[in-house]
Amino acid sequence: MSGYRVEGDADQCIASHQCSAVAPALFGHDEDGVVVVKDREPAEEHRESAEYAARICPSQAIRVLPG
Repeated sequence: MSGYRVEGDADQCIASHQCSAVAPALFGHDEDGVVVVKDREPAEEHRESAEYAARICPSQAIRVLPG
């Protein structure tokens, strides 16, 4: 179990695809372009990219929370 978890709010997502551009191991998109979190409890090595994706998300649909 990792020390953090990742959430994506599909209702808040505007399908900019910024998250998958910077963290493709963690984020993808459904057929409508809305965020899909591939790994909700990723390894520590992905924390920096998860946090960066959350910072640059224009709709603030990505959250990195304590595990």
